[in-house]
Amino acid sequence: MLTMKKSLWTIALAGLMSVCHSSTAINTTPNKSVNTTKPEQHNIVMIIVDDLRPVLGAYGDKNAYSPNIDALAKQGLTFSKAYANVPVCGASRASMLTGLRPTKNRFIDYKAKAEEDAPGAKSLPQVLKESGYYTMGIGKIFHNGQDLAEESWSEKLQSSGLPHATRLNPESKNFLKANKKRPKQAKGPWYEIADVANEAYPDGKVKQKALIALEKLANKKQPFFLSVGFIRPHLPFYAPKKYYDLHPESKFEPFFHREHPKNAPKPLKGSGEIHSYHFKEYKYNTDKFHTASLRGYYASVSYIDALVGDVVKQIDQLGLRDNTTIIFTSDHGFHLGEHNFWTKHTMLDTALRVPLIIAGPGTKENMNTDALVELLDIFPTVTQITQTNPPVNIAGESFNAVLKTPSLNHKKHIYSRFKAGDSIVTGDYIFTSYQAKNNQIEEMLFDLKTDPHETVNVVNQAEYQTQASDLRTKLAACMEQQQCQTH
Repeated sequence: MLTMKKSLWTIALAGLMSVCHSSTAINTTPNKSVNTTKPEQHNIVMIIVDDLRPVLGAYGDKNAYSPNIDALAKQGLTFSKAYANVPVCGASRASMLTGLRPTKNRFIDYKAKAEEDAPGAKSLPQVLKESGYYTMGIGKIFHNGQDLAEESWSEKLQSSGLPHATRLNPESKNFLKANKKRPKQAKGPWYEIADVANEAYPDGKVKQKALIALEKLANKKQPFFLSVGFIRPHLPFYAPKKYYDLHPESKFEPFFHREHPKNAPKPLKGSGEIHSYHFKEYKYNTDKFHTASLRGYYASVSYIDALVGDVVKQIDQLGLRDNTTIIFTSDHGFHLGEHNFWTKHTMLDTALRVPLIIAGPGTKENMNTDALVELLDIFPTVTQITQTNPPVNIAGESFNAVLKTPSLNHKKHIYSRFKAGDSIVTGDYIFTSYQAKNNQIEEMLFDLKTDPHETVNVVNQAEYQTQASDLRTKLAACMEQQQCQTH
């Protein structure tokens, strides 16, 4: 169990990168005078970013501009091999927040609701609430805000108050994509540049509410769990102009492999989500379309980075850092033109791997770990940190030991699935079995060590038959008997 430290105000880190906009890099000098939280309390702030792949400076991305998240990484532990259990938001969040694995009948798509798919399951905030925590949610936590809401939150979940695709550039009304099923719900362009303040877009309003909530929680005499959910870089890529200015199109090049992976099975298909938006004057999947899309995504990430910085700065200024663990993660990965795929919905590493950064008392600082973890492991990790009891039936396994000793292994295998595809991921391989038409099974195996961009399916190559057979057996046991061997 994690023991509570006494306040040590000398831990402030200096020399963090500054940013060129109104939000500043994280201030790690706490304000002692505001701290009203008892030293024995342990708070949790969980930040969930929608559709974020690890395009961050902390993960070595040279195109990224993410000084605030990078600063958080220096204050904690960065996981290089963290994976979503479903590459779609609703199902992924339901799985993560209940600690339960997806199956063919549970947590299937973006409409998944934990209270319907897993009746009787308890959410992470619910367990903490029942253990004496004050729990608050702001923004997108569960995909459906009403999912387990009464059980999970000490007060009503707060939203931005605006649709996630709110347009702020007047020119965007000239680029509307007709919706045949819902004519009155035409979507705008897939990217938008607006010369507005951070707080004008929905995520900015979520940030504002999070700052107010933190001030309220700091004055309570009970530990708290606060989850903050940001929408960007989920489509559409709408962000203030100053973040687009950081990312001119000229800095980006389309992904080098624009074809399907060699020998890829037919069920490997990309998402059609991006086609629901207007492409302005761009032609889909041209080089110009790719660079414009990359610019929009990276600008959106930089925008969220500024908001995350504001939240962490507030935690510090309220004197909460010494007894608060901050968890930063995403619900799944994201394709940015690899194999001409966009967004998510594939059983490829790019759509499954997520950033995961944890900073708090007892967690090693400024370190990386290659420990293999799944999002559903967050639930038991948090309950171990907070010394609360998780439900006995959850599938996740605490990686609390890794927080103290980053060199430790956590799992040898993790599992993900989406509709007809089931995957098992190891440190070096990702093996997928698809239930194709006529009950035929189609498979793919990628060697992530020699082929990190998944360009060649090697499942039928002679030199990989031992690995394929072993992973096939383990995946079948997980799929058919829920005997998901992770060690």
